[in-house]
Amino acid sequence: MQQERPGAPLPFEACENFRELGGYTGCGGRHVKYGAFYRSPALANIKTPADRARFEALGVRTVFDFRSEKERTLAPDPDFPGVVNIPASAMLAEDGSEVDFDLEKLLRSEDGIRMLTEGVHESYARLPFGNPAYRALFGAIRAGQTPILFHCTAGKDRTGVAAALILKALGVSREDIVEDYLLTNACRTTGRDQFRGMLERAGLPAAQAQQVTEIATGVRRESIESALDAIEEKYPSFEEYLRAEFEIGAAELEDIRARYLV
Repeated sequence: MQQERPGAPLPFEACENFRELGGYTGCGGRHVKYGAFYRSPALANIKTPADRARFEALGVRTVFDFRSEKERTLAPDPDFPGVVNIPASAMLAEDGSEVDFDLEKLLRSEDGIRMLTEGVHESYARLPFGNPAYRALFGAIRAGQTPILFHCTAGKDRTGVAAALILKALGVSREDIVEDYLLTNACRTTGRDQFRGMLERAGLPAAQAQQVTEIATGVRRESIESALDAIEEKYPSFEEYLRAEFEIGAAELEDIRARYLV
């Protein structure tokens, strides 16, 4: 589905921040192919017949669900005919266990609040490395299992980093990647005031409630830049990153770009 501008949200009724990656300028002045890559929040938000019809019209073949097992259990994706849904938790602790993104649970402890406020950049800096979910995603991209949709719960953090990696692989500029990431702030508008009010009623000081609200419902430039910076600090080039993390060499990368740039 071609949009008027790259990154524009698709017209879903109850699934905010459902977007595609098509249209951005990549290698050699070519553009990312429309209709190949979609990003969204949890598909449990697709509840109306109209939204379901919109989703099915996209022809998505493969869905990557980056949420933890608990998140998936609480709000399972609906089944769609002909769609392969792959559960692949994208946020793992250092010991390889899934990170529990139960927001209500996190807000009940000082450590949880600290993770939401002070630990965000650290989490982003870990996401690009040793991540089996992203490895599986790039494997599907190499295999041409598109159209692909990938999502987490809000469609902004784990999903946002995955989108950045795909765009970077296709040669999209860093500034366009960051701007695409920041579009979440314009797309996710429902419920922010209510969420902040809930935090204040739970006892959080107004300033801290505002900070947590911004992190829980929006995104910040520093977050995605921490992920991109971490890659640049560890590897001499993004091509070397792709080779080391996803076994994508020069020939495979050229094939990906030939397939998904027009």
